[in-house]
Amino acid sequence: MRSAGRFLASLAAILLVSACVTSCRRPEGISVEPLANPAIPGSMTPNETATADGQIILSWLEPVNNALALRFATRSAQVWSAPRTIVTRNNFDSYAEAPPWVLSLPNQSLLAVWSERLPLVQGNKWAGNYLYTAASSDQGKNWSQPAIIHTDRTDGEHSFGALAVEDSNHAAIVWLDSRDYETKHTYRLMSALIASSGRVSDEQTVDDDVCTCCPTNLVRTTTGFLAAYRNHTSDEIRDIYTVREDGGKWQTGKSLHNDGWHINGCPVNGAALAQRQNEIAVAWYTGMEEKASVQVAFSNDGGATFPTVRRIDAASIEEQPIGRPAIAFLGPGDALVTWLTREHGVSRLVAAQVRSRDSELHRIEIAQGTTDGLGYPRMQLIGREVMVSWGGAGETKQVKTALLRAP
Repeated sequence: MRSAGRFLASLAAILLVSACVTSCRRPEGISVEPLANPAIPGSMTPNETATADGQIILSWLEPVNNALALRFATRSAQVWSAPRTIVTRNNFDSYAEAPPWVLSLPNQSLLAVWSERLPLVQGNKWAGNYLYTAASSDQGKNWSQPAIIHTDRTDGEHSFGALAVEDSNHAAIVWLDSRDYETKHTYRLMSALIASSGRVSDEQTVDDDVCTCCPTNLVRTTTGFLAAYRNHTSDEIRDIYTVREDGGKWQTGKSLHNDGWHINGCPVNGAALAQRQNEIAVAWYTGMEEKASVQVAFSNDGGATFPTVRRIDAASIEEQPIGRPAIAFLGPGDALVTWLTREHGVSRLVAAQVRSRDSELHRIEIAQGTTDGLGYPRMQLIGREVMVSWGGAGETKQVKTALLRAP
């Protein structure tokens, strides 16, 4: 009987240990949960912003008869609001790399920004575009008359905008501007302020020679704004730069990392920024010397310096990074990054948890398809979860979303 008792006790202990191995241990790595959203088939150009109270605004374009409607919905408490339409146009710029924006200000006003194509001038290969903004004081039910953001009225490009909250009543915007192209063959990075009334003011030149079609990014730090963009030099070096605003004036931009990427054309691949108190994280792609890679840099001083740089993906026989990164902070020195990569001829949207003081990399696949079909992913933090949106490009258009959870 004693032997039987010891056997049963041992068996119980083994079963308890086995159960804990499979269910008690804290899960490692990132989990992915598909998330339904209100965007209909045919939807495109997703973008995301966060509100001050922790909600996420998803915006997109979707087909309406022979035009496109700029729409948005808010997700809070695991529930989507009913989508609302801001404007409907038949000349929207619908490039996934330069999506419209819908941003919530602390005073509960909403600002929308989008780009519209101009009529094609005879003899030109490409139509120019203008950036517009409109404001709403009633949660998007009604919107102000759209206003052109830039003072320049030439028929070139004004696009690739990025927004960030300035104060309770204003947002800052940066964008790419071709007003000098006819005379200097250069593009500028410009900035301005947009009030909750929709009024635009304080237009400034941030950098007078930048890459022509790489997405921009903007965050507000404890000392002012920080913008990230792809710079351009006369000898065709196109590295990622950051530039800080201090006292309402922009300082001189600085190379984030001396990649030395020489390319005689725009790679349409910008940097992603995340901000947490005085911490900044940046993710970007470089194709220097045909050695494509995706890198992440961390700063603890509001973007003044970036002493920690991590390479999270690099070209190999099996894999070729594509870039198009997005990034969000999970905690101090702890970020979640998504980007596109190609393995064995298939494009994949992947995510990794990257820590400034840990070389270990937890990586997971979110989706796969064509590069055009995956588009330019966006992401925002909700508590400990991150909502990722992508798609809306290629032959089969529909915005898709998922929730990522990190340990």
